[in-house]
Amino acid sequence: MSEKDVYYFSHDSNARNDNKMVAVRMKHGVAGYGVYFMLIEKLRESADYKCVKDYNIIAFDLRVDASIVKSIVEDFGLFAFTENGECFYSESLLGAR
Repeated sequence: MSEKDVYYFSHDSNARNDNKMVAVRMKHGVAGYGVYFMLIEKLRESADYKCVKDYNIIAFDLRVDASIVKSIVEDFGLFAFTENGECFYSESLLGAR
């Protein structure tokens, strides 16, 4: 990756204390926290800040189990979904564009 391919997004220094993130950490531990921010990075790298809900491919990319990816995306209110339900995105990340 060249410097031209590096993108920035804001990361609150106390993100781990957000109630939704506490719930993620309660269920998945620090690994869930890491998966969440890897998903945010993945969304930021996308031209439209959205990602197709193919949990097996995402899990392979992140080297975690697909059930963890699915849980992080669907169970904690951290992401929104396109009308057709095929993609997910972060409303706060979209708002920061």
